[in-house]
Amino acid sequence: MPPAKHRTTPARRGLRRAGSAAIAGAASVAGVGLVAQPAAANDNVWDRVAHCESTGNWSINTGNGFYGGLQFWHPTWTSFGGGEFAPYAHQATKLQQITVAQRVLRVQGPGAWPVCSVRAGLTMTNGLAPYPGQDAPAPAPAPSPAPAPGTSGTWYVSATPGANIRSGPSTSHRIVGGASTGSRITGTLSNGWVRIADGRFISQTTLTTSAPAPAPSPSPSPSPSPAPPSASGTWWVSANVGANIRSGPGTNFRVVGGAAKGTQITGTLSNGWVNMGNGRFISHATLTGTNPGGSTPAPAPGAGEVQTWRVNAPIGANIRAGAGTNTAVIGGASHGTTVRGTLSNGWVKLDGRSGWISASILIQTG
Repeated sequence: MPPAKHRTTPARRGLRRAGSAAIAGAASVAGVGLVAQPAAANDNVWDRVAHCESTGNWSINTGNGFYGGLQFWHPTWTSFGGGEFAPYAHQATKLQQITVAQRVLRVQGPGAWPVCSVRAGLTMTNGLAPYPGQDAPAPAPAPSPAPAPGTSGTWYVSATPGANIRSGPSTSHRIVGGASTGSRITGTLSNGWVRIADGRFISQTTLTTSAPAPAPSPSPSPSPSPAPPSASGTWWVSANVGANIRSGPGTNFRVVGGAAKGTQITGTLSNGWVNMGNGRFISHATLTGTNPGGSTPAPAPGAGEVQTWRVNAPIGANIRAGAGTNTAVIGGASHGTTVRGTLSNGWVKLDGRSGWISASILIQTG
């Protein structure tokens, strides 16, 4: 089932981040209310959903991570057998995309398109009715071997860059955590959701019963493959919306900063998190071992040299009393704010005023 398409932070509302199954309503991008959807050229309910999601463009691929007329998230497309038609949804025909959508509808219900299903009037009845030219909706593909519903079992997160953990068994429940790709999940499966513990659920569509292969032995030459556990190294932020920096190695720790896409990260990898030092951690699932080139921030200035910086964190930056996250917050600077200061041990001491800002959420501009 879909996590929301954008963050619930002030920067971008309604995030799909470390991802449940997912198709999400493109209408949520605009933040519009649930008003009546104008009829598409063909008044079938799937045409109306596509009109809402992609203005009816069945071959659309804008590079936003969602594909085709019904804006499939790629793990959802493959989990529901889309690969038998085409590698990605936008490469399949309209009827093939609708066939996979009907499979999703059977398992996740109309809420798989949380905004556009309402606007288009999608129901289980009209959504599963044969589309013109379709003999009958194809049944959902047989799932991978797994325990019967209501029984306990063990799974592994297959979704990239991970999966949301929710407070209940549907995407209408709030996100209470996350699990990175390859994480081991133990719980009870029922109606497409695995109950991990009281108040914690994860969608089965983000899981596999196959344990991940052991990490390969490091090669003598540089490789973009994930670094072995507890290894020091350098990475770059690959997530389009940037990455949170937290006070500990887990999503239950508080956010203490952010790093934009392309930011260089140096630290020690352990259990899926990179320790950047000074009580700062970043999820390895948001990083790549390949230098993106021009998007890397400019080299740090020499010691003692006052330089100009710009805040590059969607949630803004804390101004602290000292160079560390264990010091008091004495102010803040919003995204895009220009500051001047001197870099020292990963922190910029502000010039002309009291306070320090973490260099990991700044871009040098002069």
